[in-house]
Amino acid sequence: MENDEIESEELDEFESDETNREIVVPGEVLTEDVENYNPGRGTLLNKDKNKIIALNIGLKQIKKNYINVIPLRGFYTARPGDKVIALVVDKNPVKYKCDINAKDIAILKPKNTVRRGKIRGSRSMEAEEFDIGDILVAKIISADRLNMPELTLVGKYLGKKENGIVISIDPPKIPRVIGRNGSMIKLLKNLTKCNIFVTQNGRIWIKGESIEYERLLIDAIEKIEREAHTVGLTDRMSQYIENEKQKRGMK
Repeated sequence: MENDEIESEELDEFESDETNREIVVPGEVLTEDVENYNPGRGTLLNKDKNKIIALNIGLKQIKKNYINVIPLRGFYTARPGDKVIALVVDKNPVKYKCDINAKDIAILKPKNTVRRGKIRGSRSMEAEEFDIGDILVAKIISADRLNMPELTLVGKYLGKKENGIVISIDPPKIPRVIGRNGSMIKLLKNLTKCNIFVTQNGRIWIKGESIEYERLLIDAIEKIEREAHTVGLTDRMSQYIENEKQKRGMK
């Protein structure tokens, strides 16, 4: 499987021009203009229906006529179409159980591990087998409140990841690691000489040409996580990485 970053259609909400840099807290009044604005993600209308208030700690964002709060910390909620890094934690003949960094364990059925190939000009289909502890890049095909999320490995860039390191950050910070139009992840790849695969459940797979570069990349990602709510982060990260390479005697 080729190494590549996430094929993300997400907007970097932290970079949105409509995202206020002021941090709001639960219960804070975001607006009393309920005629022109509606409550969006992370907000609700109070019982008198005359104020929109924050549910989470985060950054206030106005998109069209909706007011949202972009969380600074949070848990991953499985959504169909998301790519995730999953860890196989149990197996039996009918399914694999996978940790996807969410409240519920996800299910991977053998039919959704099928790989396609050719044998002497004819097409073949064969289910792959995995062991407990294997790291998989998967896509969520179903998720609801009543059933465990279900995964598939059928698709581009999906499958087992060999070697490398997996780290976790807060899922809401993932768009910041990607950056607007992929700007941040391109910078990280170029300056640390590492392959990176970022997924929506807060997990990132990295593999570099040396352990020194992998450590530098991990430090850089942790810095992005800490400073995700600040402006000018991409330029600051470029300077940070170059300074760290000099300090550490890296070429």
